[in-house]
Amino acid sequence: MHGQPSDCGLASRLARLLRVGTVIAVTVTSIGMLTAHTSSTGAATVAVASGLLMFALLPIVGLLAAVHHFLRRLDWTYVALTVSVLVLVGANFVVGRAF
Repeated sequence: MHGQPSDCGLASRLARLLRVGTVIAVTVTSIGMLTAHTSSTGAATVAVASGLLMFALLPIVGLLAAVHHFLRRLDWTYVALTVSVLVLVGANFVVGRAF
């Protein structure tokens, strides 16, 4: 980042986004684990799987937020770099599903 004041805003927004996302994912996963411990229902499995999926998606949401920020600033270099990372993540997902 260029070290401009708006970049500090990006860093604090990303930190807040990841912090809130982590709290939500931990809460959902914990509820699922507690429910699984007390009873064996399908809802517990869904809650645990959903919480773990939220953990996996947090970095992608952070990248999308960064792309949005850089697009608003018309910072095409960082847009290209961040979109490249998203493409690599997507390609990794597709190739990983093939095996």
